[in-house]
Amino acid sequence: MTTVETGYAVTLYDGQDANGVAGIVGMLLGQNLDNFPSRVKFARRISRPVAIYSTDTETACTIIFGSDEAVVYNDIVGKPAVTVMATVDQILDVSQLPMKAGGLVPVGFFTGRGMSVLGQILQHKLVVKGLLTHTVTALRTIALVSVVDA
Repeated sequence: MTTVETGYAVTLYDGQDANGVAGIVGMLLGQNLDNFPSRVKFARRISRPVAIYSTDTETACTIIFGSDEAVVYNDIVGKPAVTVMATVDQILDVSQLPMKAGGLVPVGFFTGRGMSVLGQILQHKLVVKGLLTHTVTALRTIALVSVVDA
């Protein structure tokens, strides 16, 4: 296992064997929780697994958030409440969206990049399964991977 040190640990369960998506997501989470320590409380509030599937590399990761750490697994683990199906570029676009109040105020969707992401969701080019049934989990996850401080 590889752990990224922050006030809230982010661990790559598969360590050096982590796939590309797990590596990118683990890096984003680790850096953001280190740079924005106030986001740790939002990570602790996500009680269900979240999966991210890269449609261009056909690899996936699952994030399971706990009270002291987030563990990023290769592939789909368990039954994620939210599954994002996107290209790596789309995942990186989402990480550029500013979010306020731990994702509960998605101001980033009202920017040019955000409108593009919404358009891709409406055209089913970027799929977020669970967006309507687990909206808060989906928005908090976006806030956690966002590299932008709103």
